[in-house]
Amino acid sequence: MPRDLFGRDPKDEAQLTASPEVQISGATGQDVPDEFTIHRGDEGLEFRISRNAKVVDKALTDLHPYVQTLTLSDLESCIALENATFPEHERCSREKFMYRLTTCPELSLGLFSTTAPNEPTTSLPTYPHSRPPNSASPMKKSTLVAQVIATKCASTTVTDESMEYPPDWRTHVSLSERQGHQEHGRTIAIHSLAALPEFKGRGLGKIVLKSYIQRMETSGIADRLALLAHDHLINYYKALGFRDNGKSEVQFGGGEWVDMLYTITESLPGS
Repeated sequence: MPRDLFGRDPKDEAQLTASPEVQISGATGQDVPDEFTIHRGDEGLEFRISRNAKVVDKALTDLHPYVQTLTLSDLESCIALENATFPEHERCSREKFMYRLTTCPELSLGLFSTTAPNEPTTSLPTYPHSRPPNSASPMKKSTLVAQVIATKCASTTVTDESMEYPPDWRTHVSLSERQGHQEHGRTIAIHSLAALPEFKGRGLGKIVLKSYIQRMETSGIADRLALLAHDHLINYYKALGFRDNGKSEVQFGGGEWVDMLYTITESLPGS
């Protein structure tokens, strides 16, 4: 599994999981010559983070990143990251976050950085909601810097219904809801891919999305990944293996979205 780049203990290695309202902001994913790498020795993957890419604060150059599944305990950090990344009309609401992190947390993935009290990263909007990564390091905080939030749906593309949640979800559990998460669905609908603007150009969005894709490919729980994108991000997603499926009918956030699809390979465990 991906580990902290600066010698994090193996027992603290992150669990990969997945789940993402939909476009990427705050990270371009463009690599530059001077960069460092997250290695995934167990699966032969590696992801690069640029050291020289432009950042808002020059002091915010060192990250100690690792990925792990998001849970309801990460709610406030997820909201803070969403609010820092997207315009108000495109943000995921608090209730949607609560629903998704309660109903299908295994479909949400966060990229975190271990932060000490005297580091510049304490100024990040997600830092006030950070928690110690483990009991052995109470002074350090695990700070969310990028995230993917998702649900499953029965349709082949993201729909307005899949982006909603059942009004009575807190009191009534049903596997046949038209709104929100559909456990029997074979499409992973990514609703939010976000990276803090303070790290624009570091490729954090690309890293967390690649980790997410790899996790879904080996899990066997879906046949495809679907998301919505604005026109200027079509090529970004194409470079990550998505294809342009044409104009979306979704009206969330004012509409004008493009459906992007990623077909999961058939080389799953046991195949």
